[in-house]
Amino acid sequence: MSARGARDGENGRVWWVLLFVAIALGGAVVLVLVGLRVWRSARGLLHEVDVLAVRATELADLVAQVEVALPARRASLDGHGSEPLLDSGWPGTVEPYDDRGATAPGKKEL
Repeated sequence: MSARGARDGENGRVWWVLLFVAIALGGAVVLVLVGLRVWRSARGLLHEVDVLAVRATELADLVAQVEVALPARRASLDGHGSEPLLDSGWPGTVEPYDDRGATAPGKKEL
């Protein structure tokens, strides 16, 4: 084998090594860029979770301030107040509706 042929073989190997080094460097750059993107996304997500926690505590404080007025109870026959609540104590209650028509048999006058 001549000296020139040996050098061509060595140059070919050098090109393969340079190609693999270039691919490895490109992969490292892509890995760093993807890592930065994931880090920024995670940081944004954690910020949104913090905002959500603040909103949840504000909502809990507002719900704690709500006072529900219960309607008065009707006294039972035994005097212990165990009867169900009166319908008239609830706002927005209406009389029972009978849709059987004005002259239907068995319809009661209210």
